Amino acid sequence: MANFFGYYIKCAGKQDTIAVIFGRAVCGKDKTAFIQIVTRDNSYCENFDYEDSSVAKHGFEMHIGLNHVNEQGMTLNIDSEDLEVTAEVKFGKFKPIKYDAMGPFRFLPFMECRHMVVSMQHAIRGEISINGVTYTFGDGDVGYIEGDRGKSFPKKYFWSQANHNDISVSASCAIIPYLGIRFKGTICFIHVKGQEFRLATYLGASVKQFSESKLVIHQGRGNKKLSLEIEALDGKPTNARSLLAPTRGKMNRTIHESVHRTVRYKLTQGAKTVFNFTSDRAAFEYSDSVNT
Repeated sequence: MANFFGYYIKCAGKQDTIAVIFGRAVCGKDKTAFIQIVTRDNSYCENFDYEDSSVAKHGFEMHIGLNHVNEQGMTLNIDSEDLEVTAEVKFGKFKPIKYDAMGPFRFLPFMECRHMVVSMQHAIRGEISINGVTYTFGDGDVGYIEGDRGKSFPKKYFWSQANHNDISVSASCAIIPYLGIRFKGTICFIHVKGQEFRLATYLGASVKQFSESKLVIHQGRGNKKLSLEIEALDGKPTNARSLLAPTRGKMNRTIHESVHRTVRYKLTQGAKTVFNFTSDRAAFEYSDSVNT
């Protein structure tokens, strides 16, 4: 048996953004639980005994050692030789997506990776302290939570997420293997003033550009045509931090994520521009191990 499960918890403050990953991975008899943390300046990984972790069968809740996250908030308590972390962050009311992120793809067996979105946006309040540096979150600061389960991350993928005022965007595109073939798949979720837009392969979305710095997706026709453009504007990132990602249940692949990239997001519907904004606190990943 080979599988992984993980939650990605992003805390975006006025000055700093921190992402925390609660995860578990299994490859045969090799089992591990872990917490990874990404900041503007560094990344950290702490491993735990698998038996000292648990995931709720229903709802959003996960324990790893003395660390816990659920719909009410997140508590961190790590004290090891190289890493000392304490945190108490409270969450406001979650804003979930309308239905399962995978759509009809959730019924397909043998998918390499299955994606979920827990909350597009919610208020956050509290503190995270990492090796003596304290990050404080309060009025106007927001959180975002998603998750993944499966055997492996896609070999080639683009992912970006940002919150801007009352807008939340989460977009991804990947080369997906399935039953001996490979196809370019995308799922994007957008909340704007209480309205949800979704672009997805299972809704007929077409990927027009897919590179290390830009993603362009079209869906529909005429006045209902949606066009989403996401472009990193800061050239080659200097603040991308190393993370471990799963390959057949083993956390042995290195990827790189920035939680402070400068990224432009533009959505149009027909001839109307729904939004066009730039965030300097965008989360961003691009990985391509297909050609390496």
